[in-house]
Amino acid sequence: MGMACCDEHREPLPRVAAMGGGALARGVVLIVGVCLCAWLWGCRLAGRYDAVSQSLAASRQLSREGMAALEQGQLQQAEQLLAKAVKICPADVEARRRYAEVLWLRGAHRHAMAEIQEALKQSADDATLWGRLAEMQLATGRVDLARQSAEKAIELAPRSAAGWAVRSQVMAAGGQLRQALADAQRALGYAPEDKSVLLQIAKLYRQLNEPHRALQTLQTLADCYHPGQEPPEVLALTGEAQLALGRADEAAETLTAAVRRGNASAEVWCQLAEALWLSGRRAEAIGAAQQALAIQPAHPAAKALLQRFEIARQNQPSSHR
Repeated sequence: MGMACCDEHREPLPRVAAMGGGALARGVVLIVGVCLCAWLWGCRLAGRYDAVSQSLAASRQLSREGMAALEQGQLQQAEQLLAKAVKICPADVEARRRYAEVLWLRGAHRHAMAEIQEALKQSADDATLWGRLAEMQLATGRVDLARQSAEKAIELAPRSAAGWAVRSQVMAAGGQLRQALADAQRALGYAPEDKSVLLQIAKLYRQLNEPHRALQTLQTLADCYHPGQEPPEVLALTGEAQLALGRADEAAETLTAAVRRGNASAEVWCQLAEALWLSGRRAEAIGAAQQALAIQPAHPAAKALLQRFEIARQNQPSSHR
């Protein structure tokens, strides 16, 4: 990554090969001339390069301190340190990238994107920067700009899984689900063990109403984890796919495992309620729907489920209640 204030480039001295007589003399003269010119030029610029080296060293030190503060959860301190790093050496691309990420975490999204764009002025051929800009633009609803940035990332690094993955997200946001799936599968081809891409593919299959393929993908993803360590989202999506395939008993067990991991959304509790009801575990189903309402009191699906359950209960013969 090129930085105006970060690297000092020097041309190698001409090599003197085995030669004789006048050729050797001319070679020596050439080397002496080059050295003299370099010395004279160095005398002119030594002060400037010394200042650059000092500013870069200071910037990198502040950048390291900023990241250490971030790791300790001190977001404000991290932002202040990284802001100083960027101010001291504006062309330090890595410091600016880190500063942008801290701004993003704080919710200063517009400022974060501006910092990434400034970094790209110094390093326009950095595919990673273009990909991150695309993610930020997509997250803030700038779908067209996100697509342009994602395609620039792919142009610079055609075999980058990250570039294809972010374009997949952009295509999905634009409703082009088949193209999104093709892009995600291409990303997986470049990074076969990328869990985030597998998850992306599973979600796209569900959006395309292909629960069988979604379940296959999720089972592949689950195999990437030790038993019992699957993320709640993976379990929730697996249970949803099982439910869509009519496998209510399996779905109930999978979704129960998902909610036991904690922080389950109202949507997951509703899926669990549906699976439990279809499995004949009606009291548990009502409890799950009520839990969804406790999380989100106005949740329409939870209200509809409870209303449906109550109608079914009232229509059920008293001997079966």
